[in-house]
Amino acid sequence: MGTENGPQNTWGEWRRHLRSGSEQQLVRDWFRRLECPTCKTAAGRACRTAGGRPTDQHRARRDAAGPIPYKEWRQQGLIPEQRTYTMPAVLKETEKARADFNVDTALADGVAVVRMFLADRLGLFLQGEEAMDRIDDAVRKLIEVRGPVGTADLVTVLASLVTALLSANAGPDGDPDALFEAVIRAQVDMARRMRTTERKRADN
Repeated sequence: MGTENGPQNTWGEWRRHLRSGSEQQLVRDWFRRLECPTCKTAAGRACRTAGGRPTDQHRARRDAAGPIPYKEWRQQGLIPEQRTYTMPAVLKETEKARADFNVDTALADGVAVVRMFLADRLGLFLQGEEAMDRIDDAVRKLIEVRGPVGTADLVTVLASLVTALLSANAGPDGDPDALFEAVIRAQVDMARRMRTTERKRADN
């Protein structure tokens, strides 16, 4: 998902409602230490769209800021302990999926990614920023290992899984496309409400 100024972070606005306030502020301050290479916003300020509206940190700014120092923050007691994903563990999960379902690598990768989300449901709601970043990083590494073709296959598999779930939830007489649109609108509305709330807090 991108903006007028190019790609944002991998999860964009979809992540915002999962973040806790204090952790969100820590991460926000970390990224804003530097000027944004994409929109040229000065250090300490939020990234902007071409129209001048505040937006999430652009991917280039996130990359320039470097890895978020979760370890140091945990040592300081600023955030709680959380599990981590290593590349061997992710690959082991894909191999397990291949063996469990006797499927090819692309589908096994898709199953592994979905399982990561399911395993971290509590973390996503309680410590959403780090949980999402850990999954983000694991998926990035998996994509790097698989290469461009594997990336396309993974996206296709995940899209097909979402479609299957939407069809099942819509029921035999339902409209999966309408359900998908409703889900998207609900997520966007939630993100906008959160942004409005944050702006009000900043003004106070």
